[in-house]
Amino acid sequence: MAGTDAQESGTALGEQAARGGAVTMASQVARVGIQLVSLTVLARLLDPRDYGYVAMVLAVAGIADLLQDFGLSKAAIQARTLTPGQRDNLFWINSALGVLAGAVVALVAPLIASAYGEPALESVARWIAVVFVLSGLVSQFRASLLRGLRFTTVAGVEVTASFTGMCVAIAVAVATGSYWALVAQQVAVVLVSTILTIGLAGWRPGLPDRHASVREQVSYGAHLLGAQVVNYVGMNVDTVVVGARFGAVATGLYNRAFQMMMLPVGQLIWPAARVALPVLSRVRHDLGPYVRYVIRGQAVLGHAIVPLLMLLVFLPRPIVEVVLGSRWLDLVPLVSALAVAGIFQVLTAIPGWIFMSAGVTKAQFRLALCTRPFVVVAVLAGSYWGLMGVAVGYTAATAALWPVSLWWAGRAGKVSVRGVALGAVRVIVAHAVAGAAAGGLTHLIGSQYPWVSIGIAAVAMVLVLSVEVALWPALRNDARLLARAGGMLTSRAREAS
Repeated sequence: MAGTDAQESGTALGEQAARGGAVTMASQVARVGIQLVSLTVLARLLDPRDYGYVAMVLAVAGIADLLQDFGLSKAAIQARTLTPGQRDNLFWINSALGVLAGAVVALVAPLIASAYGEPALESVARWIAVVFVLSGLVSQFRASLLRGLRFTTVAGVEVTASFTGMCVAIAVAVATGSYWALVAQQVAVVLVSTILTIGLAGWRPGLPDRHASVREQVSYGAHLLGAQVVNYVGMNVDTVVVGARFGAVATGLYNRAFQMMMLPVGQLIWPAARVALPVLSRVRHDLGPYVRYVIRGQAVLGHAIVPLLMLLVFLPRPIVEVVLGSRWLDLVPLVSALAVAGIFQVLTAIPGWIFMSAGVTKAQFRLALCTRPFVVVAVLAGSYWGLMGVAVGYTAATAALWPVSLWWAGRAGKVSVRGVALGAVRVIVAHAVAGAAAGGLTHLIGSQYPWVSIGIAAVAMVLVLSVEVALWPALRNDARLLARAGGMLTSRAREAS
């Protein structure tokens, strides 16, 4: 009977994970659409310098976003049990850290402006500081929703906030034609998200409880924070180097290329982790289901994002022309190089799931300390060859660190990652072959219309992938998994209607 109960529990959890993944995927498709519209419209209203100002501030001040959270939201989600008193204490700690992070950014705003030699950055930094205060306030409310597996609520909040931010940014851009549109977008997204999340969480914090210890959560969060800070430095050193060496205009150009890559990556990696972490945390003591969930999660995430990145690798010019406009065509080589980095960022997210769900964030911190300096060195070395050198250095370091991260996570979490590695290689090979074939065919046809080129490439990729699925049994299993996820998404949509 116990075995039956466990099996039923596992089945129910699997259904919740599938539903959560389907809802998250649907919301992220919506958010990608919103971000694509925002990217397309604003690129025609603003100049590279405007993007450079905001990117330069966020590359330095963005670390405050990690400090205000302190890893405590992940600690709350991962914890097997969490008392009301512990949740209250975590709320007050996050709120205090948010205020502290915002105050620090506001105070060092003149230093940021001075370091880059751009006086306008001082006022930008002070407005961005508001974002960190709000983020600290809402952190535990969002964690409460995710811990309760209320993925639909979280998805609705995020889509609404993104849409509002886009509307605000476009309105300000039309009115001013300046970087204040991007600043307003940052503030609007977090403000709307904070209001809706607190209103829908169904929980109100009480006063701090001295008898409710959060030492375990703080320890978990501290090690996670250490890893996140070191990783953040590694992921943003390229922007800092470009800003310091080449100025605001070059930073804006590099930022647009980077954001083209991050459009699919950033909108899917972090939400996927929000679904994976609570599910994996519940089964982490049963290695069989645990590894299967990791492999399946990687398959869904990889097959959803990597095809889009392969199009950027092999067909960057028409995509840049459609999304950003013809005046941004100088970004084509940067976009292609950074898209390769995006592929390995997707795969490196999976070791992060293992570290966090297994509660071994100390090992994650050690990994970051040992590996991220290589990213810094690669970017600094590449900067001697200009923006393209920075992009190539960042990409090479990111690709080299993926297998190291996976091996380290498996060793720390005491799980076999052979199946995870094979699944990742399968994703890369399958979509690289399809992307190369699509890019080659498009080049041979040589259409002068970017939309036609993109359409030809998309059809070619689908046809090549169909052949690969027919000939490759393991890829066929992945296709069945994606079909089930799609069926779950359709079912969820029908229920909502």
